[in-house]
Amino acid sequence: MLRSVISLLLMLVVFIPFIPAKRALAQDNPNVQKIAPGDPAMAKAHEKSIRELDGFFEKLQNPPAGTDNYSLKLGFKDKDKGVVLTTDQMAPEVEFMWVYQIEASGDHFTALLGDRPEYIHNIKQGDRVEFAKSDIFDWLYVENGKIKGNYTACPLLLAGPKEQLDQYREIYGIVCD
Repeated sequence: MLRSVISLLLMLVVFIPFIPAKRALAQDNPNVQKIAPGDPAMAKAHEKSIRELDGFFEKLQNPPAGTDNYSLKLGFKDKDKGVVLTTDQMAPEVEFMWVYQIEASGDHFTALLGDRPEYIHNIKQGDRVEFAKSDIFDWLYVENGKIKGNYTACPLLLAGPKEQLDQYREIYGIVCD
């Protein structure tokens, strides 16, 4: 059951990533929702996730029964032979991806990259990533089979077909304002 929840969660992440619009258009991928840089709904979702980030960390430190799959979304950008992190959705060539198996030491964190990068080349799925709290774009965890957090999915889902939004609400429990 846990593997199927993880697989479904990863499918959600894979099918609706936030990527640069020009690359999405160049790939002509029908599974990718395009959100314009600086989109007000995405900015609002990011702000909401940051306001509630401390609550996420409280649960992560002492996970309540029925919760798992604690993950964070970070923005990656290739630089030289490595990557830099950014929360700036206006920055060019940024790919937002999820990390998991989060380890904390004060305000310093490490985690494993859960997604397979589509557009950046200096990092791969499974690599350990170091980051600060200020690098976090969004968060999520699963509680009794339903996703909590993942606020940045809403602008992506709202930009797509209503049926898809309804399906994700039913399956994953995603609530969009």
